[in-house]
Amino acid sequence: MRIARTYLVFSTLLLAVSLPYLFAQSAAQITGVVLDPAGGFVPDASVRLFSLEKAREARTDSRGQFAFVDLPPGSFELQVTHAGFKTVSDGSIRVRDTPVPQISIVLQLESMDCGYPQVTASYPERSGNVNLVGTVKDFAAGFVKNATLTLALLESGQGQTAKTNENGEFLFSNLPPGKYSLKVTQEDYSERSGIDFWITRENLTRLTPIYTFRKNQHTLILCQ
Repeated sequence: MRIARTYLVFSTLLLAVSLPYLFAQSAAQITGVVLDPAGGFVPDASVRLFSLEKAREARTDSRGQFAFVDLPPGSFELQVTHAGFKTVSDGSIRVRDTPVPQISIVLQLESMDCGYPQVTASYPERSGNVNLVGTVKDFAAGFVKNATLTLALLESGQGQTAKTNENGEFLFSNLPPGKYSLKVTQEDYSERSGIDFWITRENLTRLTPIYTFRKNQHTLILCQ
């Protein structure tokens, strides 16, 4: 009887010591490697992981590796960007109780075609009700006022509109989380469309300037 009690006490203590370790080992995570077309590692690539709750960001190390740990179960989109390469997105990632296999992402070289500067987004922490901010600029000079911003939630097509002020600024508030597409129109300017980004519950989405041409303007955009 005494031996049984001793064994029970020992087992309880062992379990108490082991549980934190076991939970740490089983915490959901996503790991991967980013490669160039020749199979070489791509260091210092920006890797973002989006969910409806928040945007997470990591950088690849010298061996092109990245990791996101302590993830809740759910659906995620992974987005990888690096100067000189095309952006790659994967919206099929599911985190469950079973480990997610390591992801291998191969970037393709960006073409040298000239055109509008690419619109990108940053995702600082949000306070207040504003979800999205940005500016619309004339490619030659100045800001574009009274431009109409048409925002569409890709999953449902639900949309909202806003106008730029005299400084070309716009904002949207109280947007439901999800992936969106933005279109910019103004009667004197060419239309800009196909600008995609995420809105999350915890982050402010801040876009880089959206440039556009006057309709009667024939300006050559030089490659940088």
